[in-house]
Amino acid sequence: MRNRARKFPALVNCTVIDWFQPWPMDALYNVGQKFLGPIEQLGPPESPVRAGILDFLPFSFEATGDIAGTFMAKERRYAYTTPKSFLELIKLYTEMVGKKVDALEDQKGRLTNGLTKLRQTQLDVAALEEVLKEKAVVVEQKAQAADVFAEEVGREKANVQAESEKAAVEAANCSKIASDVAIQQKSCEADLAQAVPLVEQAEAALDVLDKKDFQELKALAKPPGGVDLVCEAAMHLQAGIDPNIEVDKKGNVKDTSWKGSVKMMNAPEKFLQNLKDFKTHINDGHVPQTNVEKARKIKDGMGDDFTHAGMAKKSGAAAGLCVFLINIIMYY
Repeated sequence: MRNRARKFPALVNCTVIDWFQPWPMDALYNVGQKFLGPIEQLGPPESPVRAGILDFLPFSFEATGDIAGTFMAKERRYAYTTPKSFLELIKLYTEMVGKKVDALEDQKGRLTNGLTKLRQTQLDVAALEEVLKEKAVVVEQKAQAADVFAEEVGREKANVQAESEKAAVEAANCSKIASDVAIQQKSCEADLAQAVPLVEQAEAALDVLDKKDFQELKALAKPPGGVDLVCEAAMHLQAGIDPNIEVDKKGNVKDTSWKGSVKMMNAPEKFLQNLKDFKTHINDGHVPQTNVEKARKIKDGMGDDFTHAGMAKKSGAAAGLCVFLINIIMYY
């Protein structure tokens, strides 16, 4: 070293040696007190926690310096402890305290929120319990009503079952009736097919007649045998329909003599029109069955005389009327 200093004087002339003396305990205490003063979490100045920390920081720094000297003596290696190391210690402690405070504040906030939620939940549960009590009463009432309704439904179900059985029987009867109606309809259609020619024949028999024929017929003072019966049959058939034919309370013809027949033909043209409209009265159901039976009785009683051939020799009008009566009776 001496040789180098002689050869290179600048090493000595341009060298500045900073000699750092260790800080006294009071200085370290005051520095720590200054930097830790703003930390409110350590408590007030007279707090034992703050006092303990302020005492520990200088003690730990000085103890570290002593250990560094021992380390130098044993290991011949330097471990420097400078005032900056003390400031770094304070800074590290301040940062750790800040992080710890933030963590605790976060936990405190979570705990506070949790407690708030629990209190609110407790209030909500209490309110729900009150509502549940009220609902329980309503449910009990509804359950009782449901039991009553179930009993009524059971009774109604039994009634419905009985009615269903009756309906099944009625359905079977209706089916049978429908079948019978179908058969009857076919029979009626067949009868109608047979009746149409009869009506046509009856109308054809009237078409060959006019009012002069009936004027000649009613002009007879004493008609040939059988003509009066044909006219009587016409009176019975139109009883209650032709106003010129007088009837009693039971609907029977009062005067069945030739005089009554003449009165029936009093207006020949109208009488002929009544005969032509008689089919409509039958279709409308205005002709009593007793009228037809009385007319049929006369027809059957006369036998072969109640025919067109039997009446043609006696009166053309009576012959046409006879054909009309035969066919209209069969049509009915």
